[in-house]
Order: sequence, then structure tokens, then C-alpha cells
Amino acid sequence: MNEEPLSQNNSEAPRFEQLLAGEQGFLHALIRSLGVPSSDSADVLQAANIYLIENVEKFEAGTNFRAWAAQVTRYRCLNYFRTEKRRPMVNLSEQALDLITEEVCRQYDETAQQLSHLDQCLKKLPPEHSSLIHAIYTEGQSLKDYANAQKKSHSAVRKTISRVRQLLKDCIERQN
Repeated sequence: MNEEPLSQNNSEAPRFEQLLAGEQGFLHALIRSLGVPSSDSADVLQAANIYLIENVEKFEAGTNFRAWAAQVTRYRCLNYFRTEKRRPMVNLSEQALDLITEEVCRQYDETAQQLSHLDQCLKKLPPEHSSLIHAIYTEGQSLKDYANAQKKSHSAVRKTISRVRQLLKDCIERQN
């Protein structure tokens, strides 16, 4: 077997590495959805990644990388349940696992698209609304603390955040 490193002299290797790196969140979500406990999910993800890297030649450029990686990960989960002599939280058939895998793919894609739309909409907000959103959702400030810091009433800030949420919701829906 050719032991050539992925990053050297292989024109598809950087593309493969980018695809694999971009799917880590999805693969972790899939592992958890299939019933692997959070304490073991990183190990199963690592096993899937090792298989994917060692079998890079089996991936055909231009095909659906996520589908291939999902199948590999599903098999790594089944192997985990066999070798650890554990059962998933619910005893599921392979057909049910396939359906869960498909649904996780669909949901993950939908969520990623919505987050992309949200990011675009957040960039359109005026600075005072952006700072409010940042303080509340990123920094975890309470509305009361934000109101005090801005020397505004709690009621006014509550109404403003409600209007901003509605603006963001409307903006996201227009992009769909």
C-alpha cells in the first residue's frame, strides 16, 4: 500500500482534508444521534476519521462525501456497540439506523443553511442592535444588566430585543 502522506503530491488530498474537516460537527452529531454516549463519542469519531483517512482512495471525487462519511461513521457506531458489548439506548434495526442517518443529514443541512442566513441577517443590523444581540446571546448578559449598563429601562430593552428577534426571523424567512 502506498504510504504517501495526504498532504503531499496528491492533487485531491487537500480537497479531501477540507471535506473531512468540514464534516466533523456533522459526524459528531450523527454519532450522538445513533446512541453512542457522549463519553465515548470522541473515540468513535476518531475511529471513523482514521478509517476515512486510511481509505481516501475509496472516495471518488465529485461524489457525495457526506453520504460516504456518514455510512463509514454508522458502521463505526455499530462496531462500537458490538465491541463494547453495549446496546444503543433503543434497539434499532439497520433500516431504522439508515433512516436516522438520512434524517440527521437533512436536519444538519437545514440548520447549517439557517445559521448561514442568520449570519447574513445579523450583518445587516444597525450597530446598536448588533451590540444588544452580542451582549445578550454571546456574552450572556441579562436584559436587566444590559439595560442598567445602557441606562435604559428594562421594559425598553425587552421590547427592543423582541423587535430585533422578529426582524431577524423575517430576514431569515425571506432568504428561504
